[in-house]
Amino acid sequence: MRSNRLKVSGADAVYHCMTRTVNGERLFGDREKEILRKMIWQVGDFCGVRILTFCIMSNHFHVLVEVPEMESISDAELMRRYKVLYPKPTKYQEASIKVLERDLAAGGEEAEAVRHKLCVRMGDVSEFMKTVKQRFSIWFNKSHRRFGTLWADRFKSVLVEGAGNPLQTMAAYIDLNPVRAGIVDDPKEAN
Repeated sequence: MRSNRLKVSGADAVYHCMTRTVNGERLFGDREKEILRKMIWQVGDFCGVRILTFCIMSNHFHVLVEVPEMESISDAELMRRYKVLYPKPTKYQEASIKVLERDLAAGGEEAEAVRHKLCVRMGDVSEFMKTVKQRFSIWFNKSHRRFGTLWADRFKSVLVEGAGNPLQTMAAYIDLNPVRAGIVDDPKEAN
């Protein structure tokens, strides 16, 4: 049975998120890892999520993110964030961007609908991970001429809080993942 994720509202929160490929298949080489890395940063920028550290392995990835309390965003910032998702827009995406800009400039109900549509995808760890996983799956399947699901399950997440140094402990856990796996001797050699 699916249960709701523990999410913080009205304050900044830090989450450790992790997701695995179907059957734990080792699908990611250097190229795939680099594309996934870029997408994590792009989607983080779009969602307003701060990437604290991450680790991409051949069959899973970890990311430690800070999700700030959602604040009001200007229309210019909304459009900047939207364009981050499309660094090399197609003609369709360019047209879509123009429509969004026109609707925002016009004001009224259409502008509010655009703002709402974009803002619900921001400041939320679930939306961040969903977008990363969807975008990467589309790219991966297209690049490898495959279809179907790439990820085993929903992502797992842990709210990082408590006494002591939980943030540093979790960051070290993530950064040392390739060392524990025997892939590198020093975490600086990974990613």
